[in-house]
Amino acid sequence: MTDRGLKRMIRKITGFLLVTLLASSAAFIRPAEAQEKTVLVQVREYPGRDPAMWQGLYAASDGRVYSTLCSELGSSHMYQYDPAADVNRIVCESARFLDEWGKGIRLSTKIHNHCVEDNEGNIYFATMNDGAGPDEIDYRSWQGGHWIKYDPRRDKLTDLGLVDEGVGSYPLAIDKERNILYGVGYTGYLYSHDIAKGVTRNIGRVSDWDICRDIATDDEGNVYGSVPPARIWKYDRRRDRVLDLPVRIPFDPTVFPTQLGNPQIDRAAIWRAVEWDPVDKAIYGITCGSGNILFKYEPHAGANGRVTDLGRMCDPKFLDPPNRQDIPYAPLAFAIDRVNRKIYFVPSAREFAVDKYEETFGSQEEHHLLMYDIEQNRHHDLGVLRVADGRRVFGCEAISVAPDGTVYICGQVEVSDPAKASRRIDGIPVALHLIIYRPQ
Repeated sequence: MTDRGLKRMIRKITGFLLVTLLASSAAFIRPAEAQEKTVLVQVREYPGRDPAMWQGLYAASDGRVYSTLCSELGSSHMYQYDPAADVNRIVCESARFLDEWGKGIRLSTKIHNHCVEDNEGNIYFATMNDGAGPDEIDYRSWQGGHWIKYDPRRDKLTDLGLVDEGVGSYPLAIDKERNILYGVGYTGYLYSHDIAKGVTRNIGRVSDWDICRDIATDDEGNVYGSVPPARIWKYDRRRDRVLDLPVRIPFDPTVFPTQLGNPQIDRAAIWRAVEWDPVDKAIYGITCGSGNILFKYEPHAGANGRVTDLGRMCDPKFLDPPNRQDIPYAPLAFAIDRVNRKIYFVPSAREFAVDKYEETFGSQEEHHLLMYDIEQNRHHDLGVLRVADGRRVFGCEAISVAPDGTVYICGQVEVSDPAKASRRIDGIPVALHLIIYRPQ
């Protein structure tokens, strides 16, 4: 064979091997990776530089949006975004409003609940601390969480008093018909506050190590939460009793726990975020662990209610291969569009870590916006969240849907000016932003 013939044969063999290699590798590339969809959003900055938030987002009936953001050392804040004026402003600096500054005590650094609204349009939230603050200040010096009312018509804040001495509230719910607030402290006790009477009551313990991060009230004024393993508790308003119900939310014990280092506060076997749907008269929610399972709980179906598994709602990369065990626990970015019958969720995309505790915030992965169509019983991956100017969106911990269907999300967004960053993710400057998505 001549040199020219040998070279021709080598080119043919090389080409064949290259085509074969590309074809075989393509089998391992999911379509989402080959051509990933994006969800273009708008963002609005917060006037402060609060580094974190958990669930603290609420789109009120008048269209204005309330964000409650946190700090480990300073004060928590409540912000109000008015879409008509396109203004995002501070309404409340908790520590200053509660006269905590300058006393050498721990401050109300956190608000770990979304605001709730009564039938007159007043807004409520509850403060907490949960051990935050400098080590030099006795953690027992914090006075305790307060129920706070905001009247948007008069732009007036009112302190409704302590939740309990040295105790705040993680979740918050309201019985609108009877004007009663409900919350659960990190000590595991359920509290109520009668707004008209100005009376706070400790109803009793509903959880132990695994604090329930979200609760819901139904149309009869009953309150529901979750305890391990995958159980539901109910505060029966008429009987004035807390009941452990025999029904269970979906739970897959083969999925890795959220914390291997501290399994007593694992939270994998409880729900993460829930919301009452007055149309279906049901609670929709997402499990904390178990692969982020979407479920529906109908409390009035039978003696103890009925639970329906609606399938996994995790980041798409954890769906292939199926039955993965390393799916991270669910964030609190979960909400219902009651008018258009949609559920929105931004799952965590972080990788599972055995040797350390990982939050959704701080993950360098971009995050997808998922949607579940209630009427069609179908899951949709809307795509990766991306600001219209190309900036990336990272971890998200709250969603709320406005009456007009606008979806508001709070999450970490890449900033072009490093001076405006509250932290860095893998060297990328980021800050919390109010993210706005308008479905087509």
